[in-house]
Amino acid sequence: MVDNQTELIEEILDLDSAVQHQLRNSWPESWLQINLPLGSTRALLAIDGLNAHTPGRVADALGVSRTTVTGLLDRLEGEELITRTIDAHDRRCFVLHLTEKGQTLVGEINGRRREHIRLALAKMDSESLAALRQGMAALAAAMKTGEPVPSK
Repeated sequence: MVDNQTELIEEILDLDSAVQHQLRNSWPESWLQINLPLGSTRALLAIDGLNAHTPGRVADALGVSRTTVTGLLDRLEGEELITRTIDAHDRRCFVLHLTEKGQTLVGEINGRRREHIRLALAKMDSESLAALRQGMAALAAAMKTGEPVPSK
């Protein structure tokens, strides 16, 4: 049983890699429509999706130095996509927030990705969609709780 489970997990991970590869192949077209360098866009998405609300957390999330992230944040602030405010608990630190313009841009990026996936899902039959839905629901639950999800 363990060998079968291990094999299934490896197959699923391989399939996930294939899906991610296909999504990345669609990025150039989507990203060309965004007038922001890739590093700045990644920083914006880290602030939003990873709750990286300090420069240090953004740097850690992107795997770059604090000096590098300062330049990225300067650009985002110059484009009016983020604001930096002094942390009320530690006046030496800044807290990052998306502006309305930044939230709109993140929504557009996420919308393009979602639409790309929607078009692929529309090519699948109902039985496959139902199986995928069940599997994705179980995966989401397992990731949320960190505990195994019993099978039906």
